[in-house]
Amino acid sequence: MGRKAVWIVAILLLFNTGLVGFYSGVTEFAEAHTPLQKSVTAGVFLYGIFGLSAAVALLVRHRWSVPLSAGWAVVVTYVASMARLLDATIGAAMLACFGAVLLGVFVVWCARSVTRPTIEPERPHDDSR
Repeated sequence: MGRKAVWIVAILLLFNTGLVGFYSGVTEFAEAHTPLQKSVTAGVFLYGIFGLSAAVALLVRHRWSVPLSAGWAVVVTYVASMARLLDATIGAAMLACFGAVLLGVFVVWCARSVTRPTIEPERPHDDSR
């Protein structure tokens, strides 16, 4: 039951950030003026695509959910860190980076554990024949 709950949480997290990222990336790109702002907005759009793709792959338990989740985690970490640098201190950016890395590791771990084939115990051989 715990494994299924973690799987559902990871799918919801990917799907939610995917939808928000895709929408925000499309609607807010015109508002970005500096190169750093544009890179953050492009990253938001990119983690939207990675998030939606990984959510669908994880939903059907496809092996591609692991690299898609890893891509999502890298982009989310970049966006969280750089967005904090735009309007906050280095300490805030480091905390945002740490939090994003934790979420990313959780989602990638979940994708890996759910898509990994289950190992069945080896049955004893009947040598009496």
